[in-house]
Amino acid sequence: MRMSESADKVVTAIVVNYNAGGWLQKSVAALIDSSVCMAVYVVDNHSTDGSIDALRAGIGSGRLTIIENAENRGFAAANNQILKTESSDYFVLVNPDCVMQSDSVEKVINAMERDDDIGLASCTIRDTAGQVQKTCRRRFPTPWSGFVRSVGLARLFPRSAAFQDFDFGGASAAVGVQFVDAVSGAFMVAKGEAIGNVGALDEGYFLHCEDLDWCMRFWTSGYKVAFVPDVEVIHAKGASSGSRRWKVNWHMHRGMIRFYHKFYRDRYPRPLMWLVYAGIGVRFLVKSVCLLPRVLNTGAVHNP
Repeated sequence: MRMSESADKVVTAIVVNYNAGGWLQKSVAALIDSSVCMAVYVVDNHSTDGSIDALRAGIGSGRLTIIENAENRGFAAANNQILKTESSDYFVLVNPDCVMQSDSVEKVINAMERDDDIGLASCTIRDTAGQVQKTCRRRFPTPWSGFVRSVGLARLFPRSAAFQDFDFGGASAAVGVQFVDAVSGAFMVAKGEAIGNVGALDEGYFLHCEDLDWCMRFWTSGYKVAFVPDVEVIHAKGASSGSRRWKVNWHMHRGMIRFYHKFYRDRYPRPLMWLVYAGIGVRFLVKSVCLLPRVLNTGAVHNP
């Protein structure tokens, strides 16, 4: 491990795969080639696209361990198979369609080593066209910001602090480590010691919102969540979920209801929470109708 701040640290990477195609091999190869020597675990949620066979044939590193589940256990549960059983100074959670630079993990860990209060961190995440993905740094959703998002007030009044969305948007962040409410589950680095206090991912989320939940629990446990803008990774968003958009849409909105109920049910009046749940339900139905043409016209996701 060639690291200026933490040469003696044990680092473990976890990739949860579900039909990510050729992106899986790219993601794992980048982890193997990282400037940080990591044990890499691929937990496969019963893929049927041959991506695991291709990974075995393409990468023969002794640092790679592949675990094949007999069913799709979901993102949180699959990550927890490693988080709950392995001991490590740092855990790197990486989507199978996320490719990092050789020093991405090194730079993020170095930033975390300089502040003992940082428990979880991520970085700038770009799509394959080079655009910053707006979800790579976020504010926690609230009933007000959810309303602002639903009716489009953030787009109408982009400079108003009163009408902020819970995403920061696609603009590049300022230089230097920043502390944000939440980061994206596509690429997260967590301190093992902090996980021991915060707990692993909440398996009540099948897909989506488990990262928001984890970030909230890190903050409420006394840790900071950091965003390191000068580190970048590429995320081909949707490589695993493009052919099952309805299910993803369902789990996304179901996860948001779980998040609101878990953290806000005792903070806001019950009638307001009912309105929030109803709004999420309406948004789910509208999004489902909008997805119908795409579902009918696309039978499978394209993988490189």
